[in-house]
Amino acid sequence: MNPSLHALSAIWLLALSGCTAPAEAGEPAGAGTPAQAPAPALWNFEASQDAVRSGSCDESGAPMRGLLALQLSIVALNAKQAEVLTARLPDGASLAGAWELTSPDPNFGGLSGLALEDETTLLAITDAGGWVRFGLDGAAPSAATIGYMRGADGRFLSGKTENDAEGLTVRDGIAFVSFERDFRIEAFDTGTCGASAKAVEIASLPSTYRGRGIDANKGPEALTLTPAGSLRFGFEGATGSTSPLGDVTASGTGEWSGIPAANPDGFALVAMDTIGLAGGETRGIYLYRAFDPLRGARSVLVWGPDEDDQLTLSRPVMTDNFEGLAARALETGDLRLWIVSDNNFSEMQRTLIYAFDVPL
Repeated sequence: MNPSLHALSAIWLLALSGCTAPAEAGEPAGAGTPAQAPAPALWNFEASQDAVRSGSCDESGAPMRGLLALQLSIVALNAKQAEVLTARLPDGASLAGAWELTSPDPNFGGLSGLALEDETTLLAITDAGGWVRFGLDGAAPSAATIGYMRGADGRFLSGKTENDAEGLTVRDGIAFVSFERDFRIEAFDTGTCGASAKAVEIASLPSTYRGRGIDANKGPEALTLTPAGSLRFGFEGATGSTSPLGDVTASGTGEWSGIPAANPDGFALVAMDTIGLAGGETRGIYLYRAFDPLRGARSVLVWGPDEDDQLTLSRPVMTDNFEGLAARALETGDLRLWIVSDNNFSEMQRTLIYAFDVPL
C-alpha cells in the first residue's frame, strides 16, 4: 500500500516548489526545437487579499454574523479504542486526542474540509455548503458554531451543484473553498463577517485531464495555500487512480502542474496542507482514502517522504470516511495534524476528529 519511491520523490519536489509556475510535462527544448511558452504567473494571496475582503464583506470591521451556537456532544475514544489507534502510529508519533462528535441538529454532519484559523480555532466546511467553527482546548475540539455559505449575490448557496464544498484553506481570516460538481474556488472573508461573507470567485478549474472529462464527483477535494501565497488544488480522481494536482494562475484559471499526487495503490487524494518550517523548508501533508464493502473506509495520512512518515487507518481501528486535514507546526519542532471524517449525514457513519503529533 506504500506509494512508489519515484512518485513520492516527484510529489515532494512539487511540495517544496511553492513558487514554481504550472506547466504540463513535456520534452525539453533543444537545438532546432522551439522553446516552450513562458508559464503563466501564479495567483498570489498578498496581491489579492484586499480585493477579496472588499468583495466579500459589505462593512469592513463588522462583527461576525450568521454563525449560531451548535449543540454538540464531544466524546473521547475509550481506552481500548485509543490503544488500538495508538498501536498504528510510527515511532516518534503520538496520539494528541481522538473524539466522536454528535449533535441533535440535522444540519451538523458531512464535514469535508478542515483548516486551522488560528491557535484556538478550527474551521470546517460541510458538503452541503455549511461552516462549522470549533474552539480548541489544546488539541481538542470544544464549543462550536454553525452557519451556511452565501454566493456573490448574498443568497445562500443551494443545490448540490452550487454548494458541494470539499476543500478548505484559511489565511488571515479569509477562507478559500474548492467545490465539486461546478469545479471552482471561491473566497470568503469569514474572519470579518462570519457566515455573512459573500463568495468572491477566485478561479474556475479544469473539467478535463489529458483529454478526458472528469466525473463531477471526482473533483477538487484538496486545496492548500502555500507559504509563498499561491493556491494549489488536487482532484480526487481523473483517469484510473490518478489524482492530478494544479495551481491557480493570476488570470483566474486552474492549470495542471504535470505531476500527480503520490497515491498509495487503490487510494485517492482527499485533502492536503502545506506549512512553512524553520529554515525555509515547505512541508506538504496529504490525506488519501479508499472504501470497499469488505474492508470499509481506509485512510493513509502522509507527512514526509519516508515510510515512517505515514499512518494507515483501517479496521480494527475505529475509522470512517476521513476527508479533512489541518496542520500546525509546534514549538517542539513536531507537527500537529488533525483529520476529520465526513459521515455523509448518515446515522450509519461517524463524525470523528483525530489529532496526532508527529516528528519531522
